[in-house]
Amino acid sequence: MSSPMSTEIYQDYQKTFKEQGYVFVKNFLPKDTAHYLHEYLKFSVQAHRLSGNENALKGDDQVPGSYTRGHGDLALDSLMKMMRPKMESVTGLELFPTYTYSRIYRKGNELKIHSDRPSCEISITLRLSASDDRYNWPIWMKESEYTLDDGDGVVYRGCDLDHWREVCDAPEGWLMGQVFMHYVDKNGPYPEYRYDRRYAKSKLFESDL
Repeated sequence: MSSPMSTEIYQDYQKTFKEQGYVFVKNFLPKDTAHYLHEYLKFSVQAHRLSGNENALKGDDQVPGSYTRGHGDLALDSLMKMMRPKMESVTGLELFPTYTYSRIYRKGNELKIHSDRPSCEISITLRLSASDDRYNWPIWMKESEYTLDDGDGVVYRGCDLDHWREVCDAPEGWLMGQVFMHYVDKNGPYPEYRYDRRYAKSKLFESDL
């Protein structure tokens, strides 16, 4: 599923990640895969809305007014498992998966400056797609601003780095799908947060049919 990259590119990613705690990864996912997941995310939110779950349209405490499916979607958890080797190649670390999260952002949303809890020690924010390419909504990592294309991601140390998005001034009706995959360093300070401390999930992530 991931786009092929040379050893030299991965070495550059690891060097940058080690030095600054975050690194931009172009085409982390192929665009076709990102587009499919964007449609899946919209479909899932709409299905929950039509079933009477209006919470899917209320967002969360961090970004009120966004659309969210919340934690633990099986399709996204499967992606997190599949992409762990690539995350390890980008960071140079051995990783445990913790959890996934997703949002559909829209006009007026704001992601206030923050750092994350231990389960988000090593994370990627991954753009899926947007309804209109004439507008894009950047994310800030410390002093760096990143505008992502479909399938691009930023890998970062979520506990250590402040990150945020300023108020979204997109046109009415604009939507952007974003997925977050979180991991912890097997040899770091938070290995007990593997699987987001839902240890029964280890059988799901560490075995196959």
